[in-house]
Amino acid sequence: LAASLTIGLWDRFPIARTVQQMMVTMERMMADPFAYSGRGRTPWEIKEVEGAYNMRFDMPGITKQNVKLWVEEKMLVVKAEKVPNKTSGGEGNGEEEEEEEWSANSYGRYSSRIALPENVQFKKIKAEVKDGVLYINIPEASISGRILDINVE
Repeated sequence: LAASLTIGLWDRFPIARTVQQMMVTMERMMADPFAYSGRGRTPWEIKEVEGAYNMRFDMPGITKQNVKLWVEEKMLVVKAEKVPNKTSGGEGNGEEEEEEEWSANSYGRYSSRIALPENVQFKKIKAEVKDGVLYINIPEASISGRILDINVE
């Protein structure tokens, strides 16, 4: 019995298998680099609507107090951190303590930097967190259709 277990656990080509897995992952990333979501990356989408760009960031469990948003050198920077809730010890029943043990996955960090187009009203960007989703409205600047004559001297 022991011999059959070791044969099943032993892999004759562990390095080849690891390299193959790395190659498959790299091929997926090269096929569509925006579809690959690495660690700490925030799943988001953007839609252009009449006069604005609307963005949506999925951030389950994040509140507005944990979101920081700013524009730096025409880049929209979004950072958020979900910190586990700390409950006061000694008070509460066994159920609360049991839930506390299950909160190991209650931490998360999000970070994104997105290049903004030139035709944006940076000072009028608005953001709202609702039900674990960050919504951002980025108004477009009106493009002047006027023609300016330049005096040649």
